[in-house]
Amino acid sequence: MKEAILLTYMGAPSNLNEIKPFLFRLFSDRDLINFGVPYFLQKPLAYVISTFRTPKVKPQYEAIGGGSPLVKYSLEQASLLEKETGLKVFTGMLYSEPLLEKVTKEIENSNVEKLYVLTLYPQYSKATAGACIRDVKKLLEEKVELKIVKSWCRNESYIKWIREALKKVLDKSEPRNTAVLFSAHSLPEYFIKELKDVYIDEVNDTVNLVMNAFPKYKWFISYQSKVGPIKWLEPSTEETIKNLKDKGFKKVVVFPVSFVSEHIETLYELDVEYKKLAEEIGLEFERVKLDHKSPLLIDALKSEIEKLRLSEEK
Repeated sequence: MKEAILLTYMGAPSNLNEIKPFLFRLFSDRDLINFGVPYFLQKPLAYVISTFRTPKVKPQYEAIGGGSPLVKYSLEQASLLEKETGLKVFTGMLYSEPLLEKVTKEIENSNVEKLYVLTLYPQYSKATAGACIRDVKKLLEEKVELKIVKSWCRNESYIKWIREALKKVLDKSEPRNTAVLFSAHSLPEYFIKELKDVYIDEVNDTVNLVMNAFPKYKWFISYQSKVGPIKWLEPSTEETIKNLKDKGFKKVVVFPVSFVSEHIETLYELDVEYKKLAEEIGLEFERVKLDHKSPLLIDALKSEIEKLRLSEEK
């Protein structure tokens, strides 16, 4: 039986011309952001929001080199995973090139019979990993045998990857004066209250496992990157940074916990906006960099595929 792997993610604009199409696809996805308008108005509203938002975010992408490196880094992860597993690894994005709907055509044309599907979201949410899985099923469920990893937030190698990156920074930090802040990508609040999403629980699980190795440090969780005119998860990263100063901390070490590679939220939102905020209030700010090619992270992906294979043998 011919097997392959599919890595999937929401994607990001790799250049300035991709910003508006990316935002339009993002805001058009009613399962991700429900504006509370009739269904037929979702896309027109998405068009209006993406039109107005594009010139606002364009300078941010210009500041990090003219586009997000997320897709490039995801393709690099796929290449490394391919070498480790010996299986062909496809990469498909929901809202940017390489678009999932095109990649699934490649998968069909390659005569793949069994496909292992893994999203690059360690913590499951219906809005992120769920949306990726939803579209994979819609496009391939009747054509290929699908074996899907829903969540890998407790993966041992993933936890080690975070610990190792965090340790490099904490080794030069004073525990009494340092707060460890795990900044996760936010979600519309109704996902938790109305849809009973497990995202917050899974973020908490990841952070608890990581911080078991650093008992001397106090840690906090916050949420970043909210967009659109609806209520998002709290506390926000911005407010949390201010509160940490009020609590008497002299330094904050930030780890972007729901991300596995650098992109606009880490390179601009954290490294520019929130770093500036911290400096303005007199709080030393250090953000843990994400090594997307780390052997530990690639092993986390590989081990999730291996778990699927072992479960089939039983």
